[in-house]
Amino acid sequence: MSQKTAWLLYKTDQGLPQLLTKALQQGQFKEVSETHKQDSWNLYWKACGFTHSDYRNVKGWQILNHFPKGNTITRKDSLARCLKRMRMVHGAVYNFFPVSFNLPNDYTKFLSYFTKIQNKKGKQVWICKPQTYLGEGGFFCFNSLSDLLYDGSTVVQRYIDDPYLIGGYKFDLRLYAVVTSYHPLRIYVHHDGLVRFSTEKYVGSMLHNKFAHLTNTSINRNGPNYNLDKERVGAGCKWTVSQLRAYFQQCSIDDRLAWERIKHMISLTILMQANSIPESAKQCIELYGFDIILDRNFKTVAFRGEFYSGFGKRLFSGCKC
Repeated sequence: MSQKTAWLLYKTDQGLPQLLTKALQQGQFKEVSETHKQDSWNLYWKACGFTHSDYRNVKGWQILNHFPKGNTITRKDSLARCLKRMRMVHGAVYNFFPVSFNLPNDYTKFLSYFTKIQNKKGKQVWICKPQTYLGEGGFFCFNSLSDLLYDGSTVVQRYIDDPYLIGGYKFDLRLYAVVTSYHPLRIYVHHDGLVRFSTEKYVGSMLHNKFAHLTNTSINRNGPNYNLDKERVGAGCKWTVSQLRAYFQQCSIDDRLAWERIKHMISLTILMQANSIPESAKQCIELYGFDIILDRNFKTVAFRGEFYSGFGKRLFSGCKC
């Protein structure tokens, strides 16, 4: 006589994408309505944060997918502010993040630094990242103050103008990490992820060419070269990290130190907010996405961390797996 399958129950405030739903089903989770009155559910997955009441009333067999105060590293302005503070306190260990300023609050400091660097090294490229835009929408590069136009909270950051290129194309990595505990800190970094390419060859002086400077898929899928068979990259604009590592191996490139640096960088970034997470928050998990770029010296630079309440349905579509 076969045993009855013991299902775990989850509920959500929105319909989950297919990838996440499939992962939950493989873990023997079954969905119940968000208005499910009984306390029999095991996982509550929300796009937004939970209330104090949610955290206070969670039962011993239940998990929430956000930590209280766990969003410090998911905002461009607070990430830049915290990394700057950690660099001042702990020194070179936090040198993986480019020099950044939060405008308008830091405008005077930015102007002083901008002028000093320009007088010493000539024109330098910066990137402007408006806080109110999601993804890479609204981003632009500039090397003159006259081109810096913003109408709200904005982060300006030294641009990585010597990125590692494949076939002449710029790329960045999107990697995922799950935090299951802050006290003690416990982080799991997935071995795979996404590699997102620009669709036009990188030319540093062409600052207004978004298809050469930005790697966001939502931008590049509308580029004129998206469907072309591009040198080394092929058609489209996405690989998996596994494919990237296979490429490095084919080129006899030892990438082991770079991946150790990436894991180290992710750990240090998440560690920044550990002190702000209540020790009582034991029944939470958090899924973070990290955008990372390699410079031509194969050093890693973090762009940002983000909350991940769900995955887009087209996340891995177009990858050459």
